[in-house]
Amino acid sequence: RARPAAAVLSGPVPVMLSLFVAISVSLNARARLGTAVVRGLSRNAGAVMVVGAADIVGEVDNWRPEGGHGTGNRFMPLDTVAMGPGPMLMAIAGLYPGLTAAELRAPQPLPFAPAGGWNYHRLLADGVPTGFVALPGNELVAEHPDTVAVVCDGTSLGVEFADGASHECLALIDRSDEAVANPGLLDPRQFYALSDAAGRVHIRWSDGVPEGWTVQGRLIFTQLPHVKKPGSGGGFAEMDDDFEF
Repeated sequence: RARPAAAVLSGPVPVMLSLFVAISVSLNARARLGTAVVRGLSRNAGAVMVVGAADIVGEVDNWRPEGGHGTGNRFMPLDTVAMGPGPMLMAIAGLYPGLTAAELRAPQPLPFAPAGGWNYHRLLADGVPTGFVALPGNELVAEHPDTVAVVCDGTSLGVEFADGASHECLALIDRSDEAVANPGLLDPRQFYALSDAAGRVHIRWSDGVPEGWTVQGRLIFTQLPHVKKPGSGGGFAEMDDDFEF
């Protein structure tokens, strides 16, 4: 006996049939079917749908606001954040030399942004009186969220610069290092922020913790400014010390 020309079916088989019918409607609409068909099936699961090409194009395009990206053959310039640590807003503990242990412990660091994203911060006047400094994202620093920046005179750290002058640099101190709680774990190959009996901070290496001194944190690294060597930059660029191929 002949079956009816059209029937409404239900269950998982019609869902697959619905997708087949929709895909077969128009070869020109294939590239734009995905979102429309999936949305249609979620609203009409259990019944056969015949989706026309015009319906598909309309549903795909209509979600965009008028004048928005991708409408009227116009496209916004877009930029995606690299998958890695974003720029870091570091709390400044104070100036060195002259920094005290209490000043080094005082700032509350801001949380770092997730990899490939960013955070929003509302900075209050009394939040960190010594302020903040923005630095490029760094994976090593990202692993140590209790890190603060200390503004240092380069000479006080023994750092030399290409121009022979002294410049400010930033010592990044991880206050959560294991040696803070257990001085016996101090690594003599590393640099630390140590405080003497008077509470003055010394950024240095040491074979051990001197009597009466306290470990306040470990130096992750010191951030230097870009300083050009005097006389560089003249003549051929290839002869410049800062030239990069």
